[in-house]
Amino acid sequence: MAIKKESESKEIKTEAQKKPAADHLTVATGPTKQQVIYIGPTIRKNGIGLRTNQVFIGGRPDYLKALFAEYPHMQTLFVPVDKLQESLKQIKQTGTALNVAILSMKGV
Repeated sequence: MAIKKESESKEIKTEAQKKPAADHLTVATGPTKQQVIYIGPTIRKNGIGLRTNQVFIGGRPDYLKALFAEYPHMQTLFVPVDKLQESLKQIKQTGTALNVAILSMKGV
């Protein structure tokens, strides 16, 4: 009987070795949605609120179109989250697109 158990355990080990180890870790990944962050001033206008450093998944939301029509430079102030540090440096640098956009939003 001891011999039989050894052969069974060898069969189990060989079956386990045939399967790739990462099979149970495979996760289905769909298309990733872009995350953007608003780096302009906080705005409350016409029932629409937008805060500085507010993050949006899937790009700029449609309900902000009324604000985009009134402040066209505002669209520039939505930057990808992974480029936040670079964008904050550009805001401080005179003459960049982000600097012009933030200056146009002063007093809003």
